[in-house]
Amino acid sequence: MLKKEVLVNGISNLSDARYCAGMFVDYLCFELNPEHPDFISVEKMVEIKNWVSGPKIGGRISNWPDNLTLEQWQDLALDYLIISDSSLINAARAKVGELFFEVKGSNRNQDLNDFEHILISDASLVGEINHQSLFVGGNIELDNLEEKVQNNDIKGLALKGSHEERPGESKYEDLMDVLEALEEDD
Repeated sequence: MLKKEVLVNGISNLSDARYCAGMFVDYLCFELNPEHPDFISVEKMVEIKNWVSGPKIGGRISNWPDNLTLEQWQDLALDYLIISDSSLINAARAKVGELFFEVKGSNRNQDLNDFEHILISDASLVGEINHQSLFVGGNIELDNLEEKVQNNDIKGLALKGSHEERPGESKYEDLMDVLEALEEDD
């Protein structure tokens, strides 16, 4: 068990996904926009998804991914989406039952009641945003982890997956260090 719920963004390889599932991460997230550096093919997303069990599997979109066909959406069978543009809420709700809203500078005044979870990358916004399921991302490292764990306004932490240099060789030491530090003491 981990001390906080954990979302890992940018999942692009099976090594990270399996490690995260083994560490009882709550949410694994693929990048669905093809122009994003963390994007992988839908076929690879489905393959990774089929290898892991436990975490909810979702996708992050900044623009609606018109490249995804109905069949691909069905193959992915995502549990949630992360959006940062409120104009995507209806389309997103038609695909999944759970939504994260990613707060950025330009959308800070958005009504947050339509979303199950809120994701921020600036921890200084924690006191400003009132939501029952607030996830904090950004630069989470061992030296600032404990203050986030102790903050009761923060429900979860958002971490970042790594890129494989070769199949089976992923350098996820930073992710591993944070997840191990989040493990509950028995």
